[in-house]
Amino acid sequence: MPIHNEDEQLTQQAFTFITHESNSRVLYGVLKRLNVRPRDPNFDDAVSEGRLIYVAVFKDYANAFGDHDADALRRYAYQRLYWRLLDWLRASTRRLSHQSELSDTVVNQLQNTEATAIDMENHDFINRLIATCTPTEKKLLSLLLDEEMTISQAAKSLHVSRPTLYKHRERLAVKLQTHFPEFF
Repeated sequence: MPIHNEDEQLTQQAFTFITHESNSRVLYGVLKRLNVRPRDPNFDDAVSEGRLIYVAVFKDYANAFGDHDADALRRYAYQRLYWRLLDWLRASTRRLSHQSELSDTVVNQLQNTEATAIDMENHDFINRLIATCTPTEKKLLSLLLDEEMTISQAAKSLHVSRPTLYKHRERLAVKLQTHFPEFF
């Protein structure tokens, strides 16, 4: 139990330290250096992640050096925050680059649209969409909508990589938004 209490006390000290105005500037300085601004959609997530990293850095510093000099700790924390947040931003970017605008919800909506193609308006929409597609995009739509395949299954069927199909899906999303803004 005493070890747990020591860790809780150290965590509480870390939060108290990082929330002090002069110490929180370190985090905002790192975010500014990484060009993550308050208007950025990732700003709040980056601040939260940065605070968690800052607490971990504080605890690492306290365990390594014992009592701390606030200026030395801020210098120590700045560089570590920079590198860890940079890694976090890169991972976030990688994760987002694998997602496409043509989300599963849109695919499901298109599947539902095709299922009720009896309605002439929906049938017309599918025909207009297909008219804007390249042959590969038509094959992809057919596999996703008619065959109800996943991206992995469609990639195997078309003998291409999943990233290639994600690019085709992104192009389809752009076409949908460009040619059919009434649906978005």
